[in-house]
Amino acid sequence: MRTLTWKTIRSNLSEALGELRKLDCRLWYLFSGEVPEDWGDDDGSHKAWLARQEQNCPFTEFSLHTSLDHAYYHLNLAWNSRRTPLEPYKNCSDRTYRRWSGFPKTREFADLWPKKDVRKRLRKEPGFRKVSLTPVRVHIKMAVQRLDILCYLVAKEAGEDSAWSIPPQNLDPNVDKLPLKERDFAERMHFIYEMLNHAWNRRRDKTYFIAKYAIPRRKLFPLAFMPGCLVK
Repeated sequence: MRTLTWKTIRSNLSEALGELRKLDCRLWYLFSGEVPEDWGDDDGSHKAWLARQEQNCPFTEFSLHTSLDHAYYHLNLAWNSRRTPLEPYKNCSDRTYRRWSGFPKTREFADLWPKKDVRKRLRKEPGFRKVSLTPVRVHIKMAVQRLDILCYLVAKEAGEDSAWSIPPQNLDPNVDKLPLKERDFAERMHFIYEMLNHAWNRRRDKTYFIAKYAIPRRKLFPLAFMPGCLVK
């Protein structure tokens, strides 16, 4: 079995993180009317841009779908191409890219697969309904925090000296001392998928309360993001 190719993985994880950070910032603005402090918006330009965006194109289910679709695409690529060196990855065919972009059907994500009866239904296109901000914002924030840590750990394994060389604030020092094993990488990816699944599946929930019977349904990978079939 070939080892993981960390540079290929890191290139896609950073794209997913960038998309989710923008979504997190927009959700925070919608919730509080302010821009997160770590965005460094001293002159208020980003806040003004967000205000114009909400005026011209208000945040709806379609907006959430667009952001998550981009994030899922790169997360899927990161996992499905995890053993492909960077150069062959860049030069692969469109058919291979489409196959890699599907939700991974591997044992690491078995509890997140849609059930067979769900897969048989026709998927509905995302609408323009308003989104319940609290459950979506909480899960997106947790996904961003975990993905930020994972990007740092993967960049360290890839030997890259860049902005990723700075450890995230909420990183456990003991974790930073250890090499990133494939099993740990899979577990971290699983958590990120789970949080994004929750964010979409709970987009209409009025509260953050989770009943026990609802947890399995809300962990399932949303059918709206499936490119036709699951990837083996």
